[in-house]
Amino acid sequence: MHKLEFRRQILHLLYGFALLALYNWNYIDLKILFGMIIGGAITSIMVKKEHLSPIKKVLSIFEREHHLQKFPGRGILFFTIGATLTLLLFEKNIAYAGILILSIGDAVSNIVGRHFGKITTKLNPDKKIEGNLAGILLSVPFAYYFFPNIFAVFAAATVGMFLEIPSIRLFNFEIDDNLLIPIGAAFTLTLFT
Repeated sequence: MHKLEFRRQILHLLYGFALLALYNWNYIDLKILFGMIIGGAITSIMVKKEHLSPIKKVLSIFEREHHLQKFPGRGILFFTIGATLTLLLFEKNIAYAGILILSIGDAVSNIVGRHFGKITTKLNPDKKIEGNLAGILLSVPFAYYFFPNIFAVFAAATVGMFLEIPSIRLFNFEIDDNLLIPIGAAFTLTLFT
């Protein structure tokens, strides 16, 4: 289980950096990102219906078993949706900072919380305070590169890592934190402009 989570978080980290690099260098744009979302959703449905077993085998390397059964590719799909909406709604540097808080903060909070965390949060007993603090501290320098206001970036990372904690449900569907974190962090940064 620990190796699976480590692989998941490394993918989370690398995907965020790759997505931003490709977007920044104009290899992908919003149209391609929307296409990736549609393609990812179709692939998820086909994998769930057992039509794409080779893709299911690849997903099983990175996907939690219950997600693989109910919603294959959920994490990467919601990461792409969250990043796309952030790029669509916010100025470029603010969006980049928000996406980096998602990519780094969420991955680090999971790894540190699982392996070193002792203090559980009141909102979600599966989340550890040490993980969220590490997520904040390690995402701040990267986000600061795009938004050089330390107070703003610290506030944005804190909001992002707070949104990582609770399990928020809407009509019995869990809203993925990959959707909430970049938007919440980017919105916080706009308050400082």
